[in-house]
Amino acid sequence: MRGWRTRNHRNQNHSNRNQPGPHNRPLAARLRRLLPALLPALLPIPLSIPLLAQSPAGQATPAARPEQPRLVHPGNGPNGHPQTTFLVHRLGMDHAEGISTLDVNGDGWPDLLSGAYWYENPGAAGGEWKRHQYRQVGILNEFVSDSGEWAIDVNHDGRPDVVTTGWMLNGLWWFENPGKAGGLWTEHKIADSYDTEGGTMADINGDGKPDIALAHYNHSGILWVDFSGPVPKVHHVGKRAQDGHGIGVADIDGDGKPDLLTPYGWFRNIDADHDKWEWHPDWNLGDAGFPILGYDVNNDGRMDVIYGQGHSYGLYWLEQQGSGSSRHWVRHVIDESYSQIHALKLADINGDGQPELIAGKRYRGHSGHDPGSYDPLVVYYYTIDRKHGTFTRHAISVNGTAGVGTQILALDLDKDGDIDLATAGKTGVHVFENLTINNVPAATREQELLLDPNWPYIGEGVRVQQEDGPGVE
Repeated sequence: MRGWRTRNHRNQNHSNRNQPGPHNRPLAARLRRLLPALLPALLPIPLSIPLLAQSPAGQATPAARPEQPRLVHPGNGPNGHPQTTFLVHRLGMDHAEGISTLDVNGDGWPDLLSGAYWYENPGAAGGEWKRHQYRQVGILNEFVSDSGEWAIDVNHDGRPDVVTTGWMLNGLWWFENPGKAGGLWTEHKIADSYDTEGGTMADINGDGKPDIALAHYNHSGILWVDFSGPVPKVHHVGKRAQDGHGIGVADIDGDGKPDLLTPYGWFRNIDADHDKWEWHPDWNLGDAGFPILGYDVNNDGRMDVIYGQGHSYGLYWLEQQGSGSSRHWVRHVIDESYSQIHALKLADINGDGQPELIAGKRYRGHSGHDPGSYDPLVVYYYTIDRKHGTFTRHAISVNGTAGVGTQILALDLDKDGDIDLATAGKTGVHVFENLTINNVPAATREQELLLDPNWPYIGEGVRVQQEDGPGVE
């Protein structure tokens, strides 16, 4: 304060220097008197000067700052957004693009099936998914004739069988589960189905049992199959022009009956068992993926539509507005940064009670001729803000070997309480282990290191001992 007092003020203090009173007490005494009153006010104030500690030589040195707490579990992502993390496991390098799940060997764990092989679930402790062959498949160039497969108990013997189809060979087939591991399963034809690009499984006729609907790239006509009877019953729907690249099942008009969604519109379900449908040419989605999804994105009570472009760039949703004769659709962009979004899935993978949208890039859907064929492989999930009808993207795998073929599985493979994912494609079968709950022991993780066991390489260098510097007191 002395630096900015007036001369008269200084002189006044000087003239009182020898007078008795508080100004003439020693400074230390005054501080002792004032300190108890000042401390409560000073302590909340953050200090901007370093604290000092006495060094062994008696010199003042800056004291060490407290160490920040160490996180021992994953936290949120940027801007505080929760992030679900997945550890990707590559099970094999087969080219089949369909994938299904059932307990093949009866050990209580869901195994994975894709193409000619099934992969044995190692259980809660993790480890190797052993590959076994159970059928033969058709192969054309770099493709396997497996555009989709589903686990359904076709012959009602209590054992799920595998229903499958592919675009290069005619037919919808089922492979009979013998009830034990080992050997090849018996093949049975269900129906003709040419150029079958994919399908979806849902309860179409409302009998509580799974059905399958198929779509065809050559517009040969939509068909759906009822598996509730002693033999599968095949139904044909609509005209050839209403068939195309994509199929879905959702209750568009809210009447409680599942409708059929195609790239060119939707069939209102009047009486599916008796082949009564009403056609509505409401949209043109192009080469949509599988399945075309129905979901009320903006929570307004109307069913909206989510679809990807299977052979070009783009992921979109159609907002349903109006009803009846005034029903119309408004397209919204979700993501246009990657291509060949051939398969979609809705599943609650972060445990918040709301489904997330799972999507990813297919690898070489048309042998390198699709837009973006040489872009990096990606797999994402999107959280959906139903208040505003917006999507927030989160990475599952980026620029790795994992992509999405023609199907996505979402189930708790290791039975730890969170939802894992699985896909197949020309880069192999991949399991995406959800690490929200992680019970796999460190000993198992040590067997899955990315280190090359043949390293170091011959002639690269010599082994040395660590050289420590001077000790720190």
